Order: sequence, then C-alpha cells, then structure tokens
Amino acid sequence: MRRSAVRWAAVMAAALGAGCGGGDEGTTAAQQTGSGAGGATTGAGGAGQGGAGQGGAASGGDPVIDLVVDGNRDGVATPGDAADEAGKATFDETQGASFLVNLDDDDKDKKRDADDAKINGDDDVLDLAPIVIVGWPTAPDGAKGTLTLDEASVGAVRIWKKTAAGYDLVLGSVGECTSAKDCTPTATLAIGTDDVRAGVSLFLEGRHFRMSTKDAWTGDVSLTWSIADAEGKKLTNAKRPDGTDKVSLRVAPWILLGNLSPFGTVHAADDSLPFVKGVSKGAAAANVTLHKISNWGDQWVQDWMQFGYTSFPGAGGKAHGMSVANARPWGRGDGDGYLPITWLNKNYLGPDKATLAVYKKANSGDSYDSHGNHDSVPPYETAAAKYPAGRIVTGSGVLPETLAFYEAQGVQAPRLTMNTSWLDVGHIDEYTSFVPAKSKRGWKLLIASPNAAIAMLQKAQADGHGAVEMFIGKHAWDANDKWVSATVTIDHVLADKDRMAYSQQAQVQIDEERVHLVDELGLADDEIVEVPTLFEKGYQGLVAYTPGTVNLLQMGDVSVMADPFGPIIDGADIFQKDLFDRVGSPQFALGSDGQGLKITFADDWDVYHILEGEVHCGTNPETAAPFSSVTWWETKR
Repeated sequence: MRRSAVRWAAVMAAALGAGCGGGDEGTTAAQQTGSGAGGATTGAGGAGQGGAGQGGAASGGDPVIDLVVDGNRDGVATPGDAADEAGKATFDETQGASFLVNLDDDDKDKKRDADDAKINGDDDVLDLAPIVIVGWPTAPDGAKGTLTLDEASVGAVRIWKKTAAGYDLVLGSVGECTSAKDCTPTATLAIGTDDVRAGVSLFLEGRHFRMSTKDAWTGDVSLTWSIADAEGKKLTNAKRPDGTDKVSLRVAPWILLGNLSPFGTVHAADDSLPFVKGVSKGAAAANVTLHKISNWGDQWVQDWMQFGYTSFPGAGGKAHGMSVANARPWGRGDGDGYLPITWLNKNYLGPDKATLAVYKKANSGDSYDSHGNHDSVPPYETAAAKYPAGRIVTGSGVLPETLAFYEAQGVQAPRLTMNTSWLDVGHIDEYTSFVPAKSKRGWKLLIASPNAAIAMLQKAQADGHGAVEMFIGKHAWDANDKWVSATVTIDHVLADKDRMAYSQQAQVQIDEERVHLVDELGLADDEIVEVPTLFEKGYQGLVAYTPGTVNLLQMGDVSVMADPFGPIIDGADIFQKDLFDRVGSPQFALGSDGQGLKITFADDWDVYHILEGEVHCGTNPETAAPFSSVTWWETKR
C-alpha cells in the first residue's frame, strides 16, 4: 500500500511552481519555474534560465494565489486539477482532503513520529498530507507570501516545508514534542520572494486525534495563503478578489475494529500450552499469524489494549495508514511502569504500528475500562440510520474521556450502550458476540442463553443420562476458596437451586439486553443465535459457570471457543455437539458461505475460565492494510 518514492518525487517535481506564467492558474508545470523547494523540474523561463528566476523580472500577468491539497483523494495534490480545486475547502463523501495522526514509528527509535524533530525518510512522508503553494514565476522583487494556520489547529498539527536539504518544521507545533520540551506554537509562516516564485511543497501531519466534540479543535484544519508586494500591499486577481486562497483538511478518525475485520495477526499470552495450542490451530485454519506475548505480566490480552486503525487516501485513492493500539488506563501492578502503554511503546510501536492513550489520568478506571467491555457492531443500516463503518458499543461504567473520544471520531457514533453492571467482571463479551453470516446484513448476533443450557441438560436427564459427569478432571475454587474437583453430574447441576436461580437471573438480564439490541440494531429473530451457557455468583455479580463459548475469538469464518468439557453422551460432548449443530452447520446460515462457522476448541479452563474469563479475554486480533472494505471518507460521517 506504499506509494512509489520515484513516482511521488516526479509528481511533486511537476507540482512545484506549476501555476501561471501568463495569468492562467492552470498552466502546466513545463511552463513554470523548476528550481523551487523540493527539486521541481526546470521549464522554459524557469529559475536559473532567465525570466522570473533571474533576480526579479517585472511582474507579468495577474498574481498566482493558489493553494492545492488532495481534494479529489487520489493521494496527490495536483496544481491545475479541477477535482483537487473543487475539494479544497469542502468535505463530503466524494471530495475533500484529510490527514493522518502520525503516531507510528518509521525510524524505530521508540518515539512516535509526530514527536520527532525530523521527517523519518520516505516511509514517514507517506504518512503526511501533501499541500502545494503554487509558484508565481514572474512575481516582482520584494514580493512575499504569508501562510496562516487557524489557531485552533496549532497544537494539533505540524507542517513541514520541503527544501533542497530535506524538511524544515515551519508551522503548527514546532520543535521536538516531548513531555520535557514543549512545542512552540506557530500559526504564521512568512514566504520569501524566491519561494513565492518557485512554489513550495508542504506536508502536514496530525499530533493527536480529535478527543472530544466539546474541544475547540473540530478536527478540521484551515490554511490561508496571501501575497503582498514589496510595500506590503496585498495583491489580488480576478479569481481571488480578496487576495487570499484557503484550503481545509480533516483529521482521519481512529476506527475500532470488530469481529468481521480482515485480521492478519492474533496476539495471545504465551502462558498456557493447551490454550495456545487451541488458538494456534484456529489461527492456522484462518491463515492468521499467532504472536505469543511472553514479556508482560497480564494474560488478559483483550483487556489491556484495543486495536483500531486510521487511514487516508494514498496512491490511487487506496487506503494508506496504520494500526493504532489504544491502551487501557490501568495496569496490573503498582506504578506507571505497569501501564499497558509502556509495553506498547516498547514492544509494539513501529512502522505502521501506532500507540494511543486516551485516558486523562494514569491508573484510573476499573474493570469496565478493560476492552472486553468495548466492541464494534459490524456495518449495518436500519430505516433510521446507516453505519457503514460499524458502530462502537460499550458496556457500563466506562471513563467519560473514553466515551468522549469515541463520540469525537464521528464515523462509528453515536455509541451503543449495553448494561454489564450485573456481571462480576462487567464485559459485553461475556454474553454477546458478532459473527459472519450469509445474509443481507452479513452478520448475526450470538447471545448466551441459560435457558438453552438448562433445556439441554434436562433432556439429557430425561433420556436417562442424569448420572453422567461434566467437567471431568477439572478443578476450581469453592465458596471457601478451597481448590476442589469441579467434576459434577447432570443431576447435581440441575438440583443446585442456587445455580439455577443465578442462571435465571442472568436470563432475565440477557432478555432485557436482547430487546434493547433488537430495538437499536433492527435485528430479526433469525439474526440472533442463542448459545447455551449457565451462570453462577461471582464476588459481586454473575459469571459463566459453564465455559462461556460465546466469549470467542472470531477470525474470518473460524471461531475459537472455550472447550466446554460437557457431559459425554453417546461418545460426544453434548455442549460441543450442540455448538456444531447450532453454529457450525447451515442451520442459521452462519459463516460467509452460510455453511456454518468453523469451530476450534481451546482449553482455557485453568488460565481463564476459573478466573472469570474465556478465549476472547485472552486473545486480541489485529488487522493490516487495507484495514476494511469501507473507507471512512466515502461515508457521510
């Protein structure tokens, strides 16, 4: 997805100075100066060959007052291009320029590129939005230009000027942007006569995303260009009667990934051979690379980071961008050294891999702020609204600044809220999951069902199998925190009044959320598939008693689920058999071909299930370019 450096240099060479030699701002580059910043080609009458480039010939024709951005979204700012001109000051689903927040680390110095004091080579340039000040080759001696950045954007962006020696940081947050040294806010750039004549190539990068809809910075950047003569008089022409040209660019949003994203890597903690073996088998079936994390003391990989991405139009309008990992605000340990952002900056940050911390205060928040409580509904539409990039959904109790950040991205807003306060851990992945389906919507909802689990066990009992054991060979802590055998018969489970009561409590809560999701998402009955799950009492709320198979890792059509260790009847685990019949068959048209999901089971009992989590909690899939079949700039959001 990278633009050719040679092609890019050629395009920019043609662009620099391409303006008007005789009053027409659309004149081709061959008619213009060629020795301006960035190495433009030399044309007839260009700098160094007589005419305007020779020490200041008299002005010929109207002043050229022209800024160019990638308004037509082909990855290039092209002077004279009518489509770029049409999109220079507007933004909708067909036109308008955008820019990336440059948070990856192309030079691998473990510092985000937006904080560096230099451009980190050609790969870094690809992450910047091009802007061209079109040259006026016949500008008179003493002519000078002024480029002004709107004040609200000064702290949010940096703008680099291309020179013969490289790149100079000239506008926005100028300087090395670190906690130890504040950037210098710079809103105005003076352009001398030589550059007015030759034209200037500029590149813009974001320093941070839009964080709240209440912030002064809206995410839109405005630049204004004007030229004055030697006496300071503002020059005008018929096209710019006020003597100014103006362009705008919009910051690319952070987009949260969902279960239907095209994953290329899945991260898991390397601390359980049976669990990793099951995840590895599923990853291989999905053609996804397994990355085992062995240098971090938190096995809940889904919880301490949330993968998203950001992108903008690259070469040919194709998406170019980076994966962005959003860190949880707290870590499992004392001090900031245990914060997830520290691991991400040391181990994840790199080329096309960025890190993000949304929270205002380190070590704030609680379990609700773990990312098992944050998800994205896949793309959908109802009669009332369309969500072509999906819709963010969270459970109860999330930090206000995180919610504000989600809303500020716009593309996946307004956020959908679910009630998770009745759960001990409090995460939406404990009872819901979105999976692919061959349907108009392209996906369906899996939802935990205590009633389905009870009915299955009651049937087995009625068929004479009440004495059959489940959870054979497994152990758990009892109410007195003693490590005891978890093996139990079907008869015993059904006779346990407390556990049955807790399961019914869970069913009531799930039924309420089901109604809520139907109302919000417009789901039909056949778009909801129940997954048998029993619940019990945790420390404060409810938690899965049988391994929560709805709490799964989805990679394409492949589902990695917790091994339920159910009763073996007629040679088959009845919980596994039910899952194969229910979601692994054509019954509900799940999977992209409608033939069912391809199920792989992972033994997560010792490392996750008895600690109140399952497969999704211990894994985290990450996508790679092109990130999604939907480009956010083509939506109306």
